Amino acid sequence: MSGTASDDDEPGANSPDSAKDAPRTDRDASSTREDQRAADEVTEPHEDTPISPPGVQDGPALAMHTTDDAARLDGLIAQLRADVAGENAATVEQAVRRRLDEVGLSLDGAEIDRVVTELTAPR
Repeated sequence: MSGTASDDDEPGANSPDSAKDAPRTDRDASSTREDQRAADEVTEPHEDTPISPPGVQDGPALAMHTTDDAARLDGLIAQLRADVAGENAATVEQAVRRRLDEVGLSLDGAEIDRVVTELTAPR
């Protein structure tokens, strides 16, 4: 023996079954046309799905369901926790107010103070 493995040394290496496990590389023209036709098809929206005018995206592309303000605030706080980690309270308050404005949420001063305190507390 030469010390190197040959096809004869590996069980099943030359068996007809080994070919069926290999990836398909011989795509014919008809399957390519079928793939393209499937890619060109557009699924019609559900009956209750709001439809924007052509060329306009006036909402998130992946909006699947409505979210209440409490859930939106929780998500905003989670994002801010990552964005303003280690910053001072004034910087955190600016970021909180800016992000609340960006997402259209309004909180009173006491609630903003609570969020800032939560975000600046040592973890």
